[in-house]
Amino acid sequence: MKQFLFITLISSFLMISNLSGKEKNLKFIALGHIYPIIEDSNRMNKLINKINSHNPDYVFILGDSKAYDLKYLNIYKSKIKSKVFFAPGNHDLGKHKEEYKKNIGYFNKAIEVQNVKFLLLNSSDKKKEIINFLKKNLEDSFDGFTILLTHHRIWDDTLISSKPFEHDKSFYFEEMYPIIKDKVGAIFAGNSKRQHFRDFIDDELSFGKQNVNLIYWLDKIGSMELYAVGMGDGKPKANFVVGEIVNNELFVKGDYSSIENYEILPKDLIAFNQLRFNKHDTTGIRKLVSEKYYLINKKKTYIILVLITLILVTLIIRIKKK
Repeated sequence: MKQFLFITLISSFLMISNLSGKEKNLKFIALGHIYPIIEDSNRMNKLINKINSHNPDYVFILGDSKAYDLKYLNIYKSKIKSKVFFAPGNHDLGKHKEEYKKNIGYFNKAIEVQNVKFLLLNSSDKKKEIINFLKKNLEDSFDGFTILLTHHRIWDDTLISSKPFEHDKSFYFEEMYPIIKDKVGAIFAGNSKRQHFRDFIDDELSFGKQNVNLIYWLDKIGSMELYAVGMGDGKPKANFVVGEIVNNELFVKGDYSSIENYEILPKDLIAFNQLRFNKHDTTGIRKLVSEKYYLINKKKTYIILVLITLILVTLIIRIKKK
């Protein structure tokens, strides 16, 4: 009997030790480009309630969120029931740069918890500053899971500005990749999906094809997973992703909030995009563009210039003969 009790006590002690030593799963939410719905209290309340329903440990707002304005910053901090952190977007900087720094307190930030490291990066910054931040915070000794959170899709070299603090990033990914390779497990970018996909708003030239159901999309380079999570209009769906790290492995799922009373986009709201990205349909593109700009045919212009030149030369010769 004593031997049985002794074995039971030892087993119970080992079980309790294992439970207490086991770290809980870490859950976070990432989203960005919130400003299109920031003035719509109904949509914002829906979004924040949906975020809170997941009970995340952290919420990362990845740019274009008007966090430089205390009015909106206080909404995020008072209504979201988790720890909230920010990465700046191009709309948050520029003339708002000093306000952003004053209210948020940082442009870049490193957070390490439960063997997970979150790196919040200002992707609008100069290449040198970005490299210095990454090198400083990607130590060889860290054996946990590292996530880079930023505004721009820094791995997408089809969208590059000529200098820092403009609309897009100003560097090539190959300049960053050797620093983060095998050290960063995933990157989350919160910039708008509009350059690739869109919801309703359209300038007919620079926005992508309509896809209101897109919550996020995934690219992959090497072993690194690259998530684009930003909203477009936030209408009909204000999208975000829920990430969970379990035993040093990342799991991601998408979610959204909406105030619309439909799940499938009604036919009268569908944009068919017949002309978009079809460079062979020059007649259609010309018709679209000519409504805003005067178009000049290069070949005809050259011919006209040559004719004008010949006429002028002829006139000059005649005048000299007289």
